[in-house]
Amino acid sequence: MKVRITRDRLVEAIGWAVRALPARPVVPALAAFRLKAADGTLAVSAYNYEVSAGIEVAAEVARVGEILVPGRLLADIARALPRDQPVDLTVDPARARVTCAGAYFALPLPALADYPATPLLPETAGTVRAAAFAEGVAQVAIAAARDESLPVLTAIRLHLTHDALVLAATDRYRLAVRRLPWQPVTEDPARTALVPARMLAELTKHSGIDADLHLALGPESGRRGLLGLAGNGRHATTRLLDHEFPRYDWLFDNETTAVATIEAAALIEALRRVSPVVTRNAPVRLSFGPESLRVEAGSTDEAEAGATLPSALTGEPTRVAFNPAHLLDGLAALRTPTARLSFSTPTKPTILTDGAPDAADGPLPHDTPGRSDADDPDYRYLLMPMRAA
Repeated sequence: MKVRITRDRLVEAIGWAVRALPARPVVPALAAFRLKAADGTLAVSAYNYEVSAGIEVAAEVARVGEILVPGRLLADIARALPRDQPVDLTVDPARARVTCAGAYFALPLPALADYPATPLLPETAGTVRAAAFAEGVAQVAIAAARDESLPVLTAIRLHLTHDALVLAATDRYRLAVRRLPWQPVTEDPARTALVPARMLAELTKHSGIDADLHLALGPESGRRGLLGLAGNGRHATTRLLDHEFPRYDWLFDNETTAVATIEAAALIEALRRVSPVVTRNAPVRLSFGPESLRVEAGSTDEAEAGATLPSALTGEPTRVAFNPAHLLDGLAALRTPTARLSFSTPTKPTILTDGAPDAADGPLPHDTPGRSDADDPDYRYLLMPMRAA
């Protein structure tokens, strides 16, 4: 192999593929990047049995070839090289040599035969705007559980229909749902998949895909199903979870007794202001009046704090308590300057949505055939209230 590539392009390729490079590989060869030079491109890929990531970037290829190189070491070397400089990669029988701006590095070559076969992309189900999909994943991933003892709660539910792509995640104390438009390419696109939330968030964060993202869903022979993502010369796969996600649509069927609208940034600032007195597992208390909101934390026996800010309330005055971290996560995920909180009875969940004036409070779309969801907000964040002394 003999390749010349710009330093920045090499760093870009490594930055994408490193998502699938395992920290503690079960097979030594998986600690390596797989490099393949052919037809004016250099392909860089990594695999860890659960996730694969690969990218093709333009390069001057004088001699085609395919090798493995130590992944973390190559990443550190590439980042240390000067910007806007050409990098030459050559291979002799024993080592790979990297030279740039007068510096050189000689890297060992793990045996290519030891590298396992990586999964192929399944059949494309449709396309979605990459930026919107990344935003939606980030909005719902905050509600996924971190505890691996219940794998289904660590996942994002991906549901595809003819006219919408719906993402959902829950940790039992909160639920986040985002609906996106998409373009299916099959006659019957309806399907549901559970994707590990942490990995899907990692694959879509700073993905470098700025146009349409191709979504692929399908089984791999003898193994679990796969989700494939592809666009702009980049591709990735992640294994799906084989569990049943809990039904959640009924949680949004409660009667609304009051609706409050408030500036999201002001509420975030108030929550942070009272946070020094919030003890472990203690809630913050929110008291909504016709024109103001009182945020309180702590107790009269210990430290106590409060803040008052303007808000608008339709319905009866409402008092509710929340986990402050959960409330902050939901507020930060909104896309409008104002937040809209829809209340039911004190023991029922509160629904947080963007503060757009046309946001509706009807139930979320679910899998009922023929159901219209045109009037529902695209993003909803459900919060279970906490008991407050």
